[in-house]
Amino acid sequence: MKVASCLHDNRINAHNVLIEISIGDYEAMVKPVLDKNEFQRKRVRSSKTVYSLLRSDLTKQCVIPPVVLALTSSVGDFDINDTDGFEAFLGVNQEHLVILDGLQRTHTILDLVQELRASSDEQTLRSVLGTKIRAEIYVGINRIGILYRMLTLNTGQTPMSLRQQIEILYLDYLDENISGVELIREVDGRAVTRPEQYIFKDMVEGFNSYLDRDELPIDKSDILENISSLEKLSKENQEADIFKGYVEAFSSLVCRFDELLGGLVLSEDYIEKNSSPFGESVQKIFKKPQAMSGFGAAMGKLIDAGVVGGFDSVKAEISQIEINDGSAFLEEINNSLDWLKNNTKKIGNAQRTFFTYFFRDLLNRESDAFRCPVDAAKSGLRKYQAQNM
Repeated sequence: MKVASCLHDNRINAHNVLIEISIGDYEAMVKPVLDKNEFQRKRVRSSKTVYSLLRSDLTKQCVIPPVVLALTSSVGDFDINDTDGFEAFLGVNQEHLVILDGLQRTHTILDLVQELRASSDEQTLRSVLGTKIRAEIYVGINRIGILYRMLTLNTGQTPMSLRQQIEILYLDYLDENISGVELIREVDGRAVTRPEQYIFKDMVEGFNSYLDRDELPIDKSDILENISSLEKLSKENQEADIFKGYVEAFSSLVCRFDELLGGLVLSEDYIEKNSSPFGESVQKIFKKPQAMSGFGAAMGKLIDAGVVGGFDSVKAEISQIEINDGSAFLEEINNSLDWLKNNTKKIGNAQRTFFTYFFRDLLNRESDAFRCPVDAAKSGLRKYQAQNM
């Protein structure tokens, strides 16, 4: 291993060390920590990608772009002037190593080495293991810095989905112990099958709508901008408390509707007339991001207007919601959402705005639809039409 240069990154307050390292040493360094970075995208297995070509190129000592790694801020003291001791420093702190960019290249390298060992092609194996590659290693980087660098580096063949980027930004909130709620991430690969389960990204979108008082979805261009806010929020426990309050309030809403309607679903007669309703049941209606974002934006606006005092008072109002005819409610809210589907260009945004009006009327004591979901479904659509048509 040879240290080529060492620069300080002022944006994330970490040192960037550029090294040259043989593939053999790189394999030994990263193999034990491949699964350490919970933010990382999944590997690409398609043989038709550029990574399949890379296997062939590596046997010809092709120079590949540097991989980027990080040693987290929990490592010991790093002496920027002691470049000769960097290899030993890296070995002592190997357990803190994560891959920021180059996971697919790394898997390709390891697969090739494994394949050559199995083939007994000693000459090619020695050549590949001795081939030099470059690696950038960020030393002393904190979690926010890791996220920032991953997002700015994420421009390759397999970019992270917007869903995963949002999950990364708010990952700390997964540590919150929220009674009766299970938040599921995209990387978990599990479906929402039980009443207490929610998609983490969708819940986060709703919370972001609460913070912004805006029900429209997070745009890709907003992700990096949100990091500066996250840097501040990460120092304040109160934001986690607000997230917990939002989740508990929304969960209490879904539980109340589920309590009132139980397993009730749209009738077969209704389905025959409308074969693709927004949601056949309470769970399918309110566990969609449109409803969560509408709830978040509505709560923010009601609190700003002084109509409700906070999430605790909202939960008290939710507990008093009544539905005399569950079938009528399911049909009415689907009718409103169906109208939006047939009469608006940006259907998803229109649905989010409808839910904002729906929840504002449902939980506003001054509204004629207060605590009456059927009336709120009607008034929510009327207000959307009045403001947008």
